[in-house]
Amino acid sequence: MSVLGVNLHQVVRGAIPVLHPDEDVLLIQSLGQTNVRGIVTATFADAVAVKAQIQSMGNDDLRAMNDTWRVEHQRKCYLFSETPAGIIPQTIVRTLERGGDLIRRADGSWWLITGMMEDFSASGWVSVRIVSQVTVPQGAQDKADEYDNPTPPSPDPEPDPEPDPSDPDDGNGGKS
Repeated sequence: MSVLGVNLHQVVRGAIPVLHPDEDVLLIQSLGQTNVRGIVTATFADAVAVKAQIQSMGNDDLRAMNDTWRVEHQRKCYLFSETPAGIIPQTIVRTLERGGDLIRRADGSWWLITGMMEDFSASGWVSVRIVSQVTVPQGAQDKADEYDNPTPPSPDPEPDPEPDPSDPDDGNGGKS
């Protein structure tokens, strides 16, 4: 947020993590879904680690949503990215068949992004509304597991040695 050219977020940002530390979370972005013979499967991008500041919803947020009964299941989350454009999380986008991006916290809890509250992605941060999830799509869980347990790259296979023309049994079955 900028007022008269002063970035207010930058002014207070240093003090916030002193009182309430940032945490590393995994952001798993929805890519939509596939439909193979009537079986619909959600698809997801690879998990990306981002810094987050997760806070309770304030009275103004709750009043704006008119959903005060959900307070224990919803949070406000500030996501930070090192790059200016950053990774822009998305909510549910029905027309694109996207189910919404997910966040997995260090404690293993899963949260669905349900609303963009503030978009300052050009400055490296966004504020989103997140809702606690009981279950997550298998594809999202698979992406988190891949992030947690990366498969080491397989070594390149040894190239076949060049046949030795002086060896009658090397590469041509003894034929010259």
